[in-house]
Amino acid sequence: MKTRILTACVCVPMAVAVLWLGVYFSWVFTATLLALCFIGIHEALKTAGADNVKIIYAPCFAYGAVVLLAPYITNPVKMYGTVMAASMIFLFVMFGILLKKHSELRIEKVCTSMILTMFVALPFMVLEMIFGVSLKTSDAASHALGLSLTVYCLVVAWMADIGAYFIGRTFGKHKLAPVLSPKKTIEGSVGGFLISMIFSIGAAYLYADVFQCTPKDINYLNLTLITAICILMSMFGDISFSTVKRQYGIKDFGNLLPGHGGVLDRFDSVLFVCPTFFMLNIVLPVLK
Repeated sequence: MKTRILTACVCVPMAVAVLWLGVYFSWVFTATLLALCFIGIHEALKTAGADNVKIIYAPCFAYGAVVLLAPYITNPVKMYGTVMAASMIFLFVMFGILLKKHSELRIEKVCTSMILTMFVALPFMVLEMIFGVSLKTSDAASHALGLSLTVYCLVVAWMADIGAYFIGRTFGKHKLAPVLSPKKTIEGSVGGFLISMIFSIGAAYLYADVFQCTPKDINYLNLTLITAICILMSMFGDISFSTVKRQYGIKDFGNLLPGHGGVLDRFDSVLFVCPTFFMLNIVLPVLK
């Protein structure tokens, strides 16, 4: 636990610095996401056992770069077409590599590499859009809103994880999924859900109503419903990636973050929360 806490003490200030600088220099936020994306893709290829065929890195990294840079190189409408075209080309190229390297690569390795690569790149692009890069606006209000929504998504995911970890260690008795993730408990999951709900809604109230940092009012009914669904998706993402690790017989995807594992270990829940929030916010707008 000591290593886990020390790593968090280093990473949290770094994350705050990136978010703060990203408000003034959007390329800082995008460059950080690109770096995380590339590391996550490397972890995915290594997990799938495809990292020994080096040619596979080129299309995977290229896909991640195109997807994350799409909001910069075109308008929001054309961006979706660009991402769709990039996704299809990526799939074609990956199957071309399978044909070329069929003696070294099995189909399951290629498919796992494709799925995990897309599941890293696309949610990070959504996080980038939430941050506001695709809006290409320069007013302070839009920057503050994008920053607050980004922090909200991270807080929802990570507070659920932190709450589940500590509540589970203290009160956990009943296993949630003993085969897939032996350390997860029902008590920890419930505790993580409640802590994330209280912290997320409370932070939104302080931000909007106490400190009045947003010109728009918050629809708390929509926010509560979206937060609850996002927390459940966070847990779903966590146990889904635990299933991948269990099937491949590994403890962590990487060792970049001592005590936490790799990028995929730390961002697995975030990768599920961001698209969920983005889609639900369209149907149930948080801001009036």
